[in-house]
Amino acid sequence: MYTAIIIDDEYHAQEGLKRLIHHALPNFFSQILVADSVNSGVELIREFSPDLVFLDINMPNEYGFKLFDYFDQINFEVVFTTAHSNYVMEAVNQWGCLGYIMKPVSVQDLKIILNRFEQVYAQKNTATPKENNPTIIEDLDENKEIKSSLKTESGMLLFSSVNEISFIKIKDIIFCKAADNYCEINTTSKVYIISKPLKEVEKAIGLNSFARVHRSYLVNLNYSKRMDKRSNTLILTNDLDNNEILIPVTASGLKVLMNAVS
Repeated sequence: MYTAIIIDDEYHAQEGLKRLIHHALPNFFSQILVADSVNSGVELIREFSPDLVFLDINMPNEYGFKLFDYFDQINFEVVFTTAHSNYVMEAVNQWGCLGYIMKPVSVQDLKIILNRFEQVYAQKNTATPKENNPTIIEDLDENKEIKSSLKTESGMLLFSSVNEISFIKIKDIIFCKAADNYCEINTTSKVYIISKPLKEVEKAIGLNSFARVHRSYLVNLNYSKRMDKRSNTLILTNDLDNNEILIPVTASGLKVLMNAVS
């Protein structure tokens, strides 16, 4: 089971969300702590190392976004809970949160978020990947000449785990996503999680067809379908199933895209 912290300046909102969580998924969390400000929330996070933080945005002393200023590294997932829809784009585009729930919170929305959290948590912490689950791998620093040759001649990246060596075709990579000290490599057929930051994966790929459109996302423009400027969202498609993949784009990322098409 997991640990959660609710940061909200309203007591009724704190208790209401706790009751709703217990009703939606009983025993999902072993502990749910509450804080009424960013400062008290920071203290609880440092003491209890939660897996998930429900964070209100519009609070009197400090906006919820200020929470990120207190940590060099975010080792927990964040779900924003607010009654103000005008914060959606900042929450998604700048902070890359797990989710955004509008108040009053519904059981259905809460279940969707908690299911998403469980999937993300499993990807980060599964020691022995199962079939249909992401493969967790570590970069192979040895044999750099072999790696360089494979990339140059065959368009492949080489990574190693305890039990296997994985060969990832660069052309099959749709997008890469930063996840703490790890990076998710999403291909047309599989998701890999490697113990390298996104900037090193970007350097390893080193192709102009890949663009950093967000601090947390590197995308292969060959899979891009359209850019929605109203919501600052890039839509990608997987050639195998034609499903749309929505990627947030920052202001600097939009400039990168505009330069790419100019």
